Amino acid sequence: MKNAHVGLAAFTTRAGEAARTLLHNQGYDGGWGLTLTSVSSIVNTSEVLPILRAAGIAGQPVRQGLDFLTGAIPEHSRPRPKGGRGEHTRFIAFGLAGLLSHPRFFHHNGVAETAAWCVCWLEDHQVDHGWPEVLGLDDTSLHQTALVVHRLAELRDALHDFGPGLLLPGGVETSGLLERVEPLIDHGVHGLLYHRRPSGAWGWRTYVDTDPSPSKTALCLLALSAVCAGIGPGGEPAHRDVLREVGGVHGPVHRKRLSGVVVEAGQWLLHNHHRWEEFVEDDKDVQGTAWEHMAYALCTQAAIRAGASPRDPRLAKAWKLMNELWDPEAGLWNEPGASGKRATIRAAYVSAYEEAMRRLARMNLADTTSEDASEAPAEMVIVHVALGPGRTVLLGARDSEGNVACELSERLFDVVKVVYDAPEEGVSTVRIAAKLYVAPSSVPKYVQRVNQAVSAAFGGAPARLLLAGTVDGASGYHLAGR
Repeated sequence: MKNAHVGLAAFTTRAGEAARTLLHNQGYDGGWGLTLTSVSSIVNTSEVLPILRAAGIAGQPVRQGLDFLTGAIPEHSRPRPKGGRGEHTRFIAFGLAGLLSHPRFFHHNGVAETAAWCVCWLEDHQVDHGWPEVLGLDDTSLHQTALVVHRLAELRDALHDFGPGLLLPGGVETSGLLERVEPLIDHGVHGLLYHRRPSGAWGWRTYVDTDPSPSKTALCLLALSAVCAGIGPGGEPAHRDVLREVGGVHGPVHRKRLSGVVVEAGQWLLHNHHRWEEFVEDDKDVQGTAWEHMAYALCTQAAIRAGASPRDPRLAKAWKLMNELWDPEAGLWNEPGASGKRATIRAAYVSAYEEAMRRLARMNLADTTSEDASEAPAEMVIVHVALGPGRTVLLGARDSEGNVACELSERLFDVVKVVYDAPEEGVSTVRIAAKLYVAPSSVPKYVQRVNQAVSAAFGGAPARLLLAGTVDGASGYHLAGR
């Protein structure tokens, strides 16, 4: 994992160098193109803005980039005969990503109004199970639907942060816009779940039996994770993680929670790491341009989002490749593809490294140690618990993004399930022992082992899933997060 350590240690410096390179090549119109000399586009401008954010750059360059987007999104999305670049869903999906990349600028002139315009476009151009690559096609695009769901979830979260009833510039009112956004999220989520394979992956095309696609599996995972991760205005989860129908196109329909779908997709990516760890994946669904997904970066980000450690050996080759693709002379990462390696404007590298750094911070495994090494780390407060596939328990902690998957032995999983199925106030030690056919004196030992496994899943940080208490006047246990 040497290359992972080198790449992570150098990330802040490299992000800063990449941002300076991009600033020196910002277009006169405020945007950026695929390469440093290309015509500005919505897609690439929206990919540059997160790179600037990662480097701590805001101010005038960001405002100019947002000004480009607020003008280009409605302009470029017109039909070609009317002077546009085509009615492509990607202009809306990437445009929203750029508009939301710097939340502090959502009050900037035209940003909220253009975001509302995008919502209107998505309302008007839904197809069965999502959105198409380009208007006029009936087939749902997994690529675009996943991107749309992801960005609408971010817009939902931004509106929650602003609070209800706030009038934004351009006459956009937060509550009214939120009421329109949430049904669109649900429409897209339903489509993504409908096309999910029994393996936990998604194919590279909808409706037909194709090979599974690592990149589209990663895109769907990231979108569904964003839906699950939001916080409502009162601190409650923005999404109720209830059982939903999954599948339908390929095999029977099952009922699963989104959090479980995310974990299973992450497990598929890790199990099939050899299919993406050093590869670029061509997307033949995208019309009008040769579209390539940097699967090695995109899938690394998604696997970590689903709970994998950045130091998982199955990610080693992807980290090695990303580290070697840094070009110090160009001040950018090179993009391998059909046209050969070239410095390019894509945010996938930055997104993968940022995801890893957030995860390492949560795991308390950052390379730099605390000034007071003797100080015990704070306990992780578990606020969400769900039973995943197999013997996996999905855990969400306060101030943490996404869920952590904790795989238990059969006996320990049985202990958790007894308490999970019990009423909110918990279950007595005697009752647990009877369910497990063990002596009551053995129950505390099993509970201790469960909590040790949960702590290990959080990277060694103190964490308790089963909490001791009094139930009906006797000793017992209840589930954290209830």
